Amino acid sequence: MAVRDLNLENMGGNNPNENETFGGGGGIPGGEDVFIDAGGGGGGGGSSSGPKLDNNPTTTNTFIFNISANQTNFVSFVNGNVVPNNKSIRITRESLAQEDKKITVSKKGFLNNEYYKIQMIDDDAPIIKNIKVSDTPLGLSTKDIVLTKYRGGKVVGTPLSIRDTTTNNIAFSFVKGDTDTPEEPEKYTVKFNITGEGTPVSILKNANKSAEFFPKSGESTYEDVENTKYLIRASDSSSYRITNMTIVAGTNKPVVLDANPGETLETSLTLNLDYEISITTERVEQPLDELDPQISLVNADPREYNINEKSGVPLLIQKNEDVEAITIVVGDDILEFDDLDEGDVIGLTIPHNVFSKIGQYNIKLFPFSFDDYENQVREQEDPITITPKVVTPKFIQEEKESPIKDPTPEDIVNPYKPTPNKPNRGGDGGGGQEQFISEDQFGIDRGFGAGDDFDERNRRPNRNLNYL
Repeated sequence: MAVRDLNLENMGGNNPNENETFGGGGGIPGGEDVFIDAGGGGGGGGSSSGPKLDNNPTTTNTFIFNISANQTNFVSFVNGNVVPNNKSIRITRESLAQEDKKITVSKKGFLNNEYYKIQMIDDDAPIIKNIKVSDTPLGLSTKDIVLTKYRGGKVVGTPLSIRDTTTNNIAFSFVKGDTDTPEEPEKYTVKFNITGEGTPVSILKNANKSAEFFPKSGESTYEDVENTKYLIRASDSSSYRITNMTIVAGTNKPVVLDANPGETLETSLTLNLDYEISITTERVEQPLDELDPQISLVNADPREYNINEKSGVPLLIQKNEDVEAITIVVGDDILEFDDLDEGDVIGLTIPHNVFSKIGQYNIKLFPFSFDDYENQVREQEDPITITPKVVTPKFIQEEKESPIKDPTPEDIVNPYKPTPNKPNRGGDGGGGQEQFISEDQFGIDRGFGAGDDFDERNRRPNRNLNYL
């Protein structure tokens, strides 16, 4: 079981066993997050008994699993991936925080239905990585690690806690098979229904960057083998964010995940069921660039204008690319020029009618429109920060409602007909149970006497004496 709130920045790579150190059983290289470290070598002999533990307190965050079997030259796998050393596998706490590990073996011409699962138990306490405090994520070393053996899909013996055990011996047993063809792995489908534009969602498969794919908006279906791990996230968090996910796993109840403003959802799924996933996305508003319009006169010297010429006053102005309009103020007149020529230097003419009197004029120039100042001059906006919200969905089995059965004639109680499980000794009388009660018990005198000619039928019990 993956543990929540883990922020291991260096985890990733080209497959679930990224950063393996394929050499003999040494320690973890400093500064690296080692998922699985396996040495190289051949097969070994052994028995098929359950886990044997060497109870030596661990001094690292790495667990070593020594593998034995009743055959040699077998191949060992972790989560379906071949490991170079079939006799020894190293697994770190950090990798268990990301996913459970399943150890299996195979050999051509032989069958084996056993496997071992190593799990980190989620105690709901978060794991926090803070390099300012410690290189080791806080809370990681307190998690319990459990080793469980399975045969034919069923647990063998009792799951064992190995949190304080560095070395663990596990054994497999092969039987001669009738075929050399390996068992075809189970496959599962994932149906996506994505709302949004373009390709806003990324699926990182088995932490392998080269296996990343981007389903388009709309409906799409993918199929992968059992235990394939999908990391679902926004394709580019600076452009898109995932605001909602609704996940249906098999027959479990739908799980609804929501992001807060400024967040984008991320979640991981391991394919052991068919999934249907609805994803809602939205575009992230991009910050606007700074606009700082600048202008200057090519010739700023004072000049004279003969108002009798009526030709206006020409100006040669240098501008930068942010200038969209130029406003010129002459006395009480405000002139706006927004149809500017391309280029850094342009020419404008102040019309003659502005200079109605002889005198001295102060001319002011502004590199924007007074009516649209807020859109033509602005500071650089800070980029919008979108924070990933990593969520682990918890699935709950859907409760099936029993259909309401219409009552049958046998289920309807008839007060005038005895039920089959009650004795009926008195004929076809009323709904109560008939009792044979003698006349002597109640001192009843029917008035017929007790002669020899007494009619036998009158000796029958009184059918009106019915008691419940």
